[in-house]
Amino acid sequence: MSSDSQAQDRGRFDVTFWGVRGSIAAPGPTTARYGGDTLCLELRCDDQHILIDMGSGARRLGRGLMDDVPRAGHEITILLSHLHTDHVIGFPFFGPLFDSRSRLTIIGDASRPVSTRDGLARLMSEPLFPVPLEEVPASLEFIDVAPGDSVNLGPVVVRTCALNHPGGAIGFRVEHRDRVLTHISDTEHVGDEPDPTLVAMCRDADVACYDAMFVEGVNYERHCGWGHSTWQAAVRLAEAAGVRRLVAVHHAPEHDDETLDRVARDMERAYPGALVAAEGLVIDVLSGELARSGG
Repeated sequence: MSSDSQAQDRGRFDVTFWGVRGSIAAPGPTTARYGGDTLCLELRCDDQHILIDMGSGARRLGRGLMDDVPRAGHEITILLSHLHTDHVIGFPFFGPLFDSRSRLTIIGDASRPVSTRDGLARLMSEPLFPVPLEEVPASLEFIDVAPGDSVNLGPVVVRTCALNHPGGAIGFRVEHRDRVLTHISDTEHVGDEPDPTLVAMCRDADVACYDAMFVEGVNYERHCGWGHSTWQAAVRLAEAAGVRRLVAVHHAPEHDDETLDRVARDMERAYPGALVAAEGLVIDVLSGELARSGG
């Protein structure tokens, strides 16, 4: 069997991190290695193209996608954990949004008082943005799901759960080819015991991305109630759920590269194989191999 045939039979399930920061973008020389853009993950699951959150990292992703547009245009599913600005600020600057060939399905949280469509329309309105949502050339479909619901995207199953965050948020469990990736951001742990709902969501995950914005001690104590967690809570969850690869995301804007280096060393000692996400990191969920994107 040729290598191409083997690759086709094996399929594809990988994730690229285009933005890893939380709250607000923090570009500059002290954050250059891990990156300053806010959350945006790109999943390729065979022929399914899925994005999780549309932080400022979505701008660079969109620019790259417009350099290589399929004849029929891009068909993309966007999963939005919630509508806080750091998770949607890249949406109005996402290149495929302004291509009439694009077909975008946007899935958000039905339990919130403002629908996903209405929230993005507010973002793209005067005086905040010059192009109204209803005037973008791309074809848009909005689907709001209740936490706990599942969505089938071809061979891919996306499961959801509620997260402990001011205003609400939802976590995602993406299942494809007998592998699992979870995205749990934004959430705040309560006490030392992992939330049973999150343990169930992350059970036997091959890759678990978790909101590790703070460090236990004074750093976390100053921010109790903000709706974010710590890398130590991430480790406890990973241990309880049997996670294979733990990935810290949603880095605090004030955490520079040296701070994240320390977190990375401490996490790896506490949970071998754990990573602190950096822009450009690519994880092959099927094989566990790591790479760097040139984007």
